[in-house]
Amino acid sequence: MLAKIAKNTIFLSSAQIIGRLIGFFYFLFLARSLGVASFGIYNFTLAFVYNFIPVADFGLERLVLRDISRDSGKINFYLSRLIPLRLFLALGAYSLVLILGIALGQSWLQISYLAVFGLFIFPYSFTYLLISFLNAQEKMKYMALAVIFSQVLVFVLGVILVLLKFPLSVIFLAGVGGQLIVALTFLLKAKNWGLPLGWVIDKKFFLKTLSQSWAFAFLLILSVFYLRLSLLMVGFLKGDYFTGLYGSAFKFIEAMILIPQSLALALFPLSSRLLLEDKKRLLKVYQKGLFVLFLFSLPFVLLLGFFPKLIISLAYGVDYLAAAPAMALLGFSLILFFLNSLPGNIIQNSPKFKNFLPWAVLNSLLALLFCFLLIPKYGIAGAAWAVIGGEVVGVLINNLFVWRILKK
Repeated sequence: MLAKIAKNTIFLSSAQIIGRLIGFFYFLFLARSLGVASFGIYNFTLAFVYNFIPVADFGLERLVLRDISRDSGKINFYLSRLIPLRLFLALGAYSLVLILGIALGQSWLQISYLAVFGLFIFPYSFTYLLISFLNAQEKMKYMALAVIFSQVLVFVLGVILVLLKFPLSVIFLAGVGGQLIVALTFLLKAKNWGLPLGWVIDKKFFLKTLSQSWAFAFLLILSVFYLRLSLLMVGFLKGDYFTGLYGSAFKFIEAMILIPQSLALALFPLSSRLLLEDKKRLLKVYQKGLFVLFLFSLPFVLLLGFFPKLIISLAYGVDYLAAAPAMALLGFSLILFFLNSLPGNIIQNSPKFKNFLPWAVLNSLLALLFCFLLIPKYGIAGAAWAVIGGEVVGVLINNLFVWRILKK
């Protein structure tokens, strides 16, 4: 069992590292090609749209992971009904992107960017629905392939569009096109991978599923919003230029936290079973996981915390050196990000899960308050301090709930 977990973790971590390296070099290319202000618009658009990915999922991924990992005989029944449900949810998420953009008073140009890039929600939703069924069977190499394949496609398409001097609205289509090609590949290969596709409109199943998944959805929506909260608040409070600066530093954090998330995902099916069968063993697995994550975080913390100017100058150029203090602070937050990636496995599999939601809301509200207090006074460094504050609160809340769940 531990060998399989290690294998899946290596698969996912390696794919995330390779994918993020490709995405990172694309990010650097865009930063140098677009300029700080346009790069800020690019960052804001991505951060805004990504907040609605959890709406399109609505907790279905975690529900599939929980149920299919316990009974793989439900694959055909679940998949044929979740495909149309996921499409309807993706349509709702895309509509909310545009509605909220208008409600927040964004310019029509910015809304057009949201409309173009938001299209990627549809192919992405289909691909990752299939991936959730494969992950539940601990076949995580397919997710690894999807991560790398999509990043390569986006990189190639994006570079071509930039070099041909297309406007920003067209450059956003690189993300849409990359995800669409991956989705078509999964569509053609699904049957060979043991995922017979179907289309069943089952309203009773839809309502029952959503009544179970809404808590997963709520937490995932909140988590995605929380992760990009500081970047969005810099955009709202300081404008495009400072968003470009802060986004250049925060991109490193987004890339690196996928490593602990890979370990957490690899452990999720085992955590689901052990919570029912052997809580003592689950506690030992959890403690070992935290220790491993702490050790993994240290090289990244040292790198970003002590060499931010060197990294910024090499990666982005001198125009972005003002982001170095924020990068140093964000580097030290990585220890907390790594440790906070694992408690969700136990919390989301527990009957006490819904009791956790108000505390998760409190965590996000405190992080939002930190942003309002610190960004106007300290700029992008204040945004980094707000991230640290939110993560400290998260460590305390998350581990308190894990202790309450496992103590019995």
